[in-house]
Amino acid sequence: EQKLILFIKKETKLARDKLLSKNLILKNAKIEFLDKGFEKASMRTIARQSGLTVGAIYRYFKSKEDLFEALVQPTLDELMKIFMRELDDASNKQKYTNIQEGYDMGLIESHTGILCFLDYLYDNFDDFTLLFKCSQGTKFENIQDFFVDMEVKGSKMYIAEMEARGIMKNPFTETELHIFCTMSITPIFEIIDHRYDYEEAVRILKLMSYGQSWAWNKICLLGDSRDLGPSCDLKIEKEPGSSEI
Repeated sequence: EQKLILFIKKETKLARDKLLSKNLILKNAKIEFLDKGFEKASMRTIARQSGLTVGAIYRYFKSKEDLFEALVQPTLDELMKIFMRELDDASNKQKYTNIQEGYDMGLIESHTGILCFLDYLYDNFDDFTLLFKCSQGTKFENIQDFFVDMEVKGSKMYIAEMEARGIMKNPFTETELHIFCTMSITPIFEIIDHRYDYEEAVRILKLMSYGQSWAWNKICLLGDSRDLGPSCDLKIEKEPGSSEI
């Protein structure tokens, strides 16, 4: 019985030490990746800062990219859960809210979902900085496209509900929707890039959210914004001596 107790204590200490070592590696890897980016980050530096050999790190992580992924993937997975939850909530509101023709559904708590995401972003700002500014050379290097695709998915759900109610007068083409969603999500990229303080970020996103709701209304629901009229039919006359470009 005494040997069993000693064995359990030994195994518990080994497991605790292993966890501590792994967490220390992740802590120092985050510092190195944030400072130098993925491609220039040094596994030797991470090992030295962790009091380990490079070989010891590879017992925990099979490659530098595997180490980078261990830092950012949990944050991305949780973000997807938030996104799907907000998508489900928005879908339920659409089903059970009485919407009159021409009313912009996006104005119903239009910025609630984006502010929920903003809170999560600021709680995990370093992880999003890694994804957006330090991931060149990893499978996450096109993360902006991933975010735009998420926005497109949510927008298609909105469009489908509007079409089912017969009030989508002017639906986007695939190309138009992609461009519009890129415009919609760009403020998030700017916030990460410029590290605005939280209050300023909230103000910016609320303003952009109302602007996007207005644009949805004008482009898709009211059906009058694409008829640009003669005022936009510009005739450009060349100056004497100018050449075709």
